[in-house]
Amino acid sequence: MQTARESGFTLIELMIVVAIIAILAVIAVPQFTKYMRSAKAAEANQSLDMIRKGSTAYYATPRIQKGTLQLVHCQFPAAVGTTPAGSGCCNVDTNGDDRCDSTLSVWANATWSALKFSMIDEHYFQYSYSGTGTLTSAKYVATANADLDCNGVFSTFELVGTGDPNATYAECNPVGASGFFRDKETE
Repeated sequence: MQTARESGFTLIELMIVVAIIAILAVIAVPQFTKYMRSAKAAEANQSLDMIRKGSTAYYATPRIQKGTLQLVHCQFPAAVGTTPAGSGCCNVDTNGDDRCDSTLSVWANATWSALKFSMIDEHYFQYSYSGTGTLTSAKYVATANADLDCNGVFSTFELVGTGDPNATYAECNPVGASGFFRDKETE
């Protein structure tokens, strides 16, 4: 009398499937984490480019002193400290998503207004700006910092621009770096 073989998986087959899934997870999870951090870091590239455009427009636009007809030297906007204030978005987040909350009032100052820059949505980076000098000695440094995984290590992006070597009162074109300085881009 012949018995029918029961269908199903053997223990060895199940162990092989579990081992394959574990190997795939070990490979995929770090790559996914790196991809997510790179996507977060893209915010800094886009935002610093917006600040560059605002700086260029501000420097190149002729201005006069209030109440006079005297031209003002070409210059970049004044310095502004870290916005939003604090030691990383992880520490100032109120809704638990490790991003800086959208608070338009923190961007309501003369420098950010002159640069036509603000963050209207939640964001990962904090921004600062330093503008000094006039005409050929004019310089700005725009910085973006973020603790992308809330471990106390910060990614830093920096953009530098300088005044036109041939600048006059009426004709100024800034000179900027062709790229960003990046430190611990995806920390």
